[in-house]
Amino acid sequence: MSYQVNVPARAGSISSGSSISDEEEDDRLSDWASSLGEARQTKSLFDETILPTPEAALQHDQNIWDFNLHETCEKLSLDMFGRIRLINLIRNAGLTKDQIDALSPTDPLFKDDNLLKPVIPDDPLLQYDPDDSWSDDDEIPQPVRQVTAGPSHPQAQAPSTQSTSTNEEKSKIAQLQAELEQARKDLTSMRLLVSNTIGAEDDDEPKAESSSHSEVTGKGKGKAVERDDDTHYFHSYEENDIHEIMLKDTVRTVSYARFLLSNPQIFKDAVVMDVGCGTGILSMLAAKAGAKHVYAIEASGLAVKARENIRKNGFEDVITVIQGKVEDITLPVKEVDVIVSEWMGYMLLYESMLDSVLVARDRFLVKGGLMAPSQTRLVLSAITGKRIWKERISFWPSVYGFDLSEMQGPAFEEGLTEIVDKEEVVTTEAIVRDINSHTATIKSLDFHSSFTLKPTFTSSDNEVEIKAFLTHFDTFFSPDSTTHISPEEEVSILQFNDNEYESPVKPLSGQGNQISFTTGPKGKYTHWKQVAFLLKNPISLKSNQQIKGKFFCKKSETNSRELDVEIHYRITSTEDQSEGEGSYSVQCYKVR
Repeated sequence: MSYQVNVPARAGSISSGSSISDEEEDDRLSDWASSLGEARQTKSLFDETILPTPEAALQHDQNIWDFNLHETCEKLSLDMFGRIRLINLIRNAGLTKDQIDALSPTDPLFKDDNLLKPVIPDDPLLQYDPDDSWSDDDEIPQPVRQVTAGPSHPQAQAPSTQSTSTNEEKSKIAQLQAELEQARKDLTSMRLLVSNTIGAEDDDEPKAESSSHSEVTGKGKGKAVERDDDTHYFHSYEENDIHEIMLKDTVRTVSYARFLLSNPQIFKDAVVMDVGCGTGILSMLAAKAGAKHVYAIEASGLAVKARENIRKNGFEDVITVIQGKVEDITLPVKEVDVIVSEWMGYMLLYESMLDSVLVARDRFLVKGGLMAPSQTRLVLSAITGKRIWKERISFWPSVYGFDLSEMQGPAFEEGLTEIVDKEEVVTTEAIVRDINSHTATIKSLDFHSSFTLKPTFTSSDNEVEIKAFLTHFDTFFSPDSTTHISPEEEVSILQFNDNEYESPVKPLSGQGNQISFTTGPKGKYTHWKQVAFLLKNPISLKSNQQIKGKFFCKKSETNSRELDVEIHYRITSTEDQSEGEGSYSVQCYKVR
């Protein structure tokens, strides 16, 4: 790959109307040279050393790590794109020289277009071409003049010399033409790659949005591009704030740590995959638990920080961070023994990360391998909802003397993320979805389920007004992949201190330790909170009545990371045993 740099002219070439002095021009040139120098600074392929140029970085890797990139590319018969894939593979997966030497020219990695995306933005090593023969000192071949022999043209008397010079020039011209043709081919390939990677753009008119999950249709030229539900999602996990919140959620993090550290019979010498590794915390816990190797998969740019966290804690030889979506990546191994992931979102299924975990299971988990967590339950109950109603509904009709009740609408149309006191729950709980991580399918995550909620208040209370339904989820970690916890078995309600992150988590004693936690009102609050669904028409429930209904949940047609929820419900006598008969009230919501 060749490029040119245009050097600014010296002061003498500036027009007479210019007021720039020689000294100012020297400063400009100095700034330009400094910027160019910074742009060429290159990180080693194998360590954290930053070298001033790509050439220096390659020499460093040869001196320190005995690795010659040019020779390796020749050995593997790599073209320009193969070379780019190799560089990004080394940076992304942290390959050692021995692992690189084990690669073959037919390895499918060298056809993986995901490896054309730079791991380091503007990586100078991706632009450097060791075979580039262009130079500012190359002479442009001059046309050969035909002359008539005579005394004034002595060169005409040396035909052999002239012939040799002409042949050399023709040879050089042919070489230049061949290089130009190759450059044209490379440019064409690059244009095709860009087109395939980011989609065809309509230069004339903006594109129309579509509800289709797979594509939108543009106007004008009629081109179609794939809808992107992922970019914003992954970018949101590049910020520190969300990871600080999750790590300080001691219910979440301590539960994972206890399972990983308290079951050495599972993790000792196991190959583990961590889907959505984030900061790398679960990967490091798995390594600490004795894993032979951990593949930490992270699609967002946080993979760079995860790799540094792992190195600083001394696990770089055990944990390999791979930046990419689990649907697209390739592992150096065929199978893994355990898949661990913290995939749960609000109302369990928001963000649809479980889809990716199930893909990882089907692609990489060995037969009989373990998923952690192994089981989750989505749970529904009914609450008085007095506080939420006061804050979200009663607030609007009188605001500084004005009626703003038109603003109440969204509170009845969206799932509201709240922390609810356990005293507000006035019915039994109903499991509306029980997900076994070992057997669930992506299709099964769109569902509907019948429910019955019985009052938990006494007859002396006579009647309670219910203003909302409430969802939370329970999570189970089983050391046995064949175990499915029955609905009758309750989740553990344990004590967790807010400051438990200040010291290492201690493993539990014994073997085969099962761990569980709840995000419901009975347990300590978590960052997931609960999701409430306000009722436009509150329910008056008597102690001899119950709520029967159906709960519908599916991915949104406009954004697969969001959820559409419908709740169908009616009030019946506690003696009513009928299934599905009668008139139902229906309310629809978005979880986003």
